[in-house]
Amino acid sequence: MKRLLIMGALLLALSVAGCSLSPTPAATQGPPGPQGQSGQVGQTGQAGQTGDPGQSGQQGATGQTGDQGQTGDTGRQGREGREGQEAPCPAGEHRHTNPDTGKVSCVKDY
Repeated sequence: MKRLLIMGALLLALSVAGCSLSPTPAATQGPPGPQGQSGQVGQTGQAGQTGDPGQSGQQGATGQTGDQGQTGDTGRQGREGREGQEAPCPAGEHRHTNPDTGKVSCVKDY
């Protein structure tokens, strides 16, 4: 086994030394040749595949029910059968008198 390793190393050393010593002198280079023709244009690639559709979003949560408003106060009746003051309008509303009928009612503020 040792003998084979030594012989292999010797052969390798001789072949490397022989390649580096060239018996022929280097040739002088001539002028460069004409430029070659351009290559052909490549083919167009195939179109890619269409992507998968996205998933649907989650449904939103149901909103909370609003609080019920308070009932307005009843108007007071004055002395001697006269009509008392009208009850105040709830929050978010104001008193409006209809010009055609003269009726007073509460309407939403805008």
